[in-house]
Amino acid sequence: MNKRQVTSLWSSIVIEELIRQGADFFCISPGSRSTPLTVAVARNPKARWKMFADERSAGFFALGHAKATGRPAVLICTSGTAVANYFPAVVEASMDMHPMVILSADRPFELLECGANQTIRQENIFGSYTRWQMQLPAPSTETPLKALLSTVAYAVAKALGSPAGPVHLNQPFREPLEPETPDLTDPWVEPILPWLAATTPFSQTAFPEKEPERTTITMLRDLLSKAAQPLIIAGNIPKPEEAEAVEALALDLQVPLYRDLSSGLRLKSSAQPWQLAFASEGFTRHFRPDLVLHFGGDFIAKHPPAAIREWKPEHYIVIRSHPNRYAPSHNVTCSIEASLALTAQALKGSRTTASGWNRAAAETFFLRAGEEIDAETRPDNPVTEISTARMVSRLISGKQLLFLSNSMPVRDMDSYASSGHTGGIRSSLNRGVSGIDGIISTAAGFADGHQQALTLLIGDIAFLHDLNALSLLGTLSVPLQIIVINNNGGGIFSFLPVSKESDLFETHFATPQNYNVRLAAETFGLDYAQPKTNGEFMEIYTAASRSNRSTIIEIKGNRQENLLHHRTLQTRIDALAAEYLFVP
Repeated sequence: MNKRQVTSLWSSIVIEELIRQGADFFCISPGSRSTPLTVAVARNPKARWKMFADERSAGFFALGHAKATGRPAVLICTSGTAVANYFPAVVEASMDMHPMVILSADRPFELLECGANQTIRQENIFGSYTRWQMQLPAPSTETPLKALLSTVAYAVAKALGSPAGPVHLNQPFREPLEPETPDLTDPWVEPILPWLAATTPFSQTAFPEKEPERTTITMLRDLLSKAAQPLIIAGNIPKPEEAEAVEALALDLQVPLYRDLSSGLRLKSSAQPWQLAFASEGFTRHFRPDLVLHFGGDFIAKHPPAAIREWKPEHYIVIRSHPNRYAPSHNVTCSIEASLALTAQALKGSRTTASGWNRAAAETFFLRAGEEIDAETRPDNPVTEISTARMVSRLISGKQLLFLSNSMPVRDMDSYASSGHTGGIRSSLNRGVSGIDGIISTAAGFADGHQQALTLLIGDIAFLHDLNALSLLGTLSVPLQIIVINNNGGGIFSFLPVSKESDLFETHFATPQNYNVRLAAETFGLDYAQPKTNGEFMEIYTAASRSNRSTIIEIKGNRQENLLHHRTLQTRIDALAAEYLFVP
């Protein structure tokens, strides 16, 4: 076979095995050096694909797709800075443990570090943030095709393994890059003819759930039975079935359950918003668990980990389904790697005595605190950041998805959401490293992966950071309702001590950006609205949720007024905590 035939067959084999392994969705950015891979995707009838002008947006879209499906999307790009633009999404996928496959085209060996155009060191460019990386050889009949198939299969297995994460295959190509029909009678092809005739993967890998050891369960049951005041925490739990198992355990044991928003349990009607109690400084002095059983990952709010540091419980036990360490305060007394669902199920029935907390008083506190937050949503009141989070949590339907940007939007939803949905709301966020980059792209990938309409709550700086991703919305088969909290800058910095430094705060931290959200919506052909009151917001959001068009809803506010608003509401909730929770 000639060079063009070898390159064409090589590329089609890589793409076909990826598809057979379940990685059948491709995020492609156009380029010359990646021509053989792009052609192989375009001419494979089983491949699903989307084109991206911006590789950074493609990376975050692939991340959102993985969050939705649990399967890796495949990123394909040309050589040079194209692959470097994936880095933020790769870091987020790595830290939050979502599968991803990067298939980057590269210049061949003889063009590296000799002044050749569009050439950088791409091998191992993502460093420790990949689960595995491999520098593939340039297509050649000297390389057995079974070795290529085995490598692709292993790459997908590493992306899906424990912990899941990104895998990088760097593929050099020599010119010519144009496609040509290969000769399948060539002796080089003969060893893989059975694979070509089949539809199954070259090799398969199983990922069974890791059962907790019997001795571990015995130990945990004994500790739970003796604890005077246990507390169960549901941190970041990606799988709904695991979160539901943790909820069932807390109900069975009649133990308080702190539901972080990232657990997927916060918006369920059964949820008790312990976030409101933990935000009260006096609460931690009266509620002192001697055992904390923590399922999953980190918190959104800073108050729970601060409380645990103050309590210094005798037993702080963390259960995670992967081997990565979780001990940001270095106070974990026992770390267990096992299936969250199987562990929770095995611990049922381990308590026969009631926990030492006043359930009736807590219920009254949650009710009264909820009434205080509901008062913020009176129809004639101006719409605020607090009322927006509360109203969205109440109005969003079970058929919609919810995606939350970092900084204030996710904190407001975690604190002030209404727990009114029987089955909960499928929600997600980029909490691996809590960045504000790529939020719109990730939300779009999450919606596309689920094939469901989605509401995104995002701040103005994060919105600006990923503005070009608005071009994606017209290519999706499902609409997004994007609610932009526009307080002309980084609102979260107003809550930090540095906000008192008046000589530099506005210029170096708040960073106001005077761009026009309405014109951005018009530029990308999206519907736009700017409600002034809560009543207007409810009407506009309800109508947008029923539309098949994507809509941007802008909430304009003032950072200083928002800070005062949050603190005033928290003062009222603190008073309720003192009245109902600080009693025996």
